[in-house]
Amino acid sequence: MKPLIALVLLAIPVCAAGSKPDVLFIAVDDLNDWTSYLGGHPQTKTPNIDRLVARGTAFTNSHCAAPACNPSRAALMSGLRPWQTGIYTNGDPAQGVLKDVITINRHFLANGYTTLGGGKIYHNFNAEGRADSWTKWAGLFPGIPEHEENMTGLGRGHFDWGPVNAKPSDMGDHKATDWAIDHLKNAPTDKPLFLALGYIKPHLPWYVPKEYFDRFPLADIKLPVTKEHDLDDVPKAGVKMAGPEGDHAAVIKGDQWKKGVQAYLVTISFLDDQVGRLLDGLDQSPRKDKTIIVWWTDHGWHLGEKEHWRKFALWEEATRTSMAIVAPGVTKPGSKTAAPVDYTNIYPTICELTGLPVPEHVKGASLMPLLKDPTAKWEGVAVCTHGKGNHAVRDAQWRYIRYADGSEELYDHSKDPYEWTNLAGEAGMSDIKSKLGAALPKEEVKPTAGGNKKGEGKGKKKKTEE
Repeated sequence: MKPLIALVLLAIPVCAAGSKPDVLFIAVDDLNDWTSYLGGHPQTKTPNIDRLVARGTAFTNSHCAAPACNPSRAALMSGLRPWQTGIYTNGDPAQGVLKDVITINRHFLANGYTTLGGGKIYHNFNAEGRADSWTKWAGLFPGIPEHEENMTGLGRGHFDWGPVNAKPSDMGDHKATDWAIDHLKNAPTDKPLFLALGYIKPHLPWYVPKEYFDRFPLADIKLPVTKEHDLDDVPKAGVKMAGPEGDHAAVIKGDQWKKGVQAYLVTISFLDDQVGRLLDGLDQSPRKDKTIIVWWTDHGWHLGEKEHWRKFALWEEATRTSMAIVAPGVTKPGSKTAAPVDYTNIYPTICELTGLPVPEHVKGASLMPLLKDPTAKWEGVAVCTHGKGNHAVRDAQWRYIRYADGSEELYDHSKDPYEWTNLAGEAGMSDIKSKLGAALPKEEVKPTAGGNKKGEGKGKKKKTEE
């Protein structure tokens, strides 16, 4: 790929020259729609995440550009889709492709911002810590070690969960929050601040202090709504992504389904506490009234729906995300929009909000019309890619999936919110499939490397909290 360095002045400044807003850029790993405001699970408790998104505009039909950490983050931070970069999976290296691309953090650095990054922003934690990428890169914050024993007994790497003998302050995300609060309060004010904080949890393993497990008694846990034999009308390519003979079979055999759901809810609750601490720190800082907040989770997560666990699929549970933007003077508190958007929309939006030029390679549509009026007409659709040739398109009503072998799925969310009935082969659906299919690429570059097509976390067990 040739270096993408040309810029074009497309942005309309929101703030007057010399008074650019600060940006608090919050990334979260592996959080699906199990937040109170999205209603993904009836027992989830996220008062602080709800408090954050209520400050601005929540996007209730937002989707990742890819249902895996590496390609999702690469697409969001570069403004380039997987089929443009070849970064399709966690096994496709991103560093070589993005080394000459004006990523979001480089763009803000080049335009006079102090850029501070810590936690998980890119999938390769330290690759973007170079001097040309950040004013200062803090990297990961050390957390608790993974247990030598497998707490679930499933023997599947860090696909593991259970209470640990630790304090919240021992956790890496707690330390990351302390770091962010310190910079919000004390970073020099002679330059605008772009502060990127990447939370690790609720990424596996779901090891959280016992006090959080006490909030969700196991006997009361409700499993996700599922349908028996849900994969019967799914093509072979989709069944292969689901891998029902893997994680789900192990969970059922080990009688761990309720415990897994409990642990995910518990870990989200721990994350929510950190978000509350962060918001309080922002409110106590001199940057309170001029800080844009960009909140995003890198993809969704399955917990047994369609006999699948983790991300790495093209159904709603894997692609739907929690996303919100708080822009003082632009967004109205408590506003929501159901417009279908994806993460290629974020880069041009924050450029427009801060008055920065939009790099020439960034082709996504700005969300500014929806920030000003959540009911504004929106022609866009969300497109998600998992591996070369495999794509999903989501609009306000439909999800259309087309796999590399040409097989298809089509779901009507107005009647089938759980995507139980594949209508792709039904009569009268050709026009809908053609309309949605028009958003798919006609050409796709090769993957940057063969890589691990099965995704992350299924190999050798790591010893640190990631």
